[in-house]
Amino acid sequence: MKMKCNFPADYEISEKDLERVERAVKADTSEALKVLKAVSNPFRLRVLRCLAVKEMCVCVFVSMLKVEYSKLSYHLNVLKGAGLAESVKKENFLIYNLTDFGKKVLKSIER
Repeated sequence: MKMKCNFPADYEISEKDLERVERAVKADTSEALKVLKAVSNPFRLRVLRCLAVKEMCVCVFVSMLKVEYSKLSYHLNVLKGAGLAESVKKENFLIYNLTDFGKKVLKSIER
């Protein structure tokens, strides 16, 4: 079903461009919104900045950010859900690092 557009008759836009704009308007935004939600929180942004320095254990975050494990776990899960961070178990430690996507996102929002 074509979108109805009410723009001035003297405005020129091709059918091809109108179709591309229509696809953009109707495109799913859920994944982009997950990322924006993740980076819009100051605490999570600090975590991303820490991970940009070095991959690290949850215990370092707890100590450096003075946060409880439960709060940290929630925020790390949001970052993982947005594809910005990932974790691996090394011996008794859970180590977090930025994904390649996380590095790109952080670089694009930092000036």
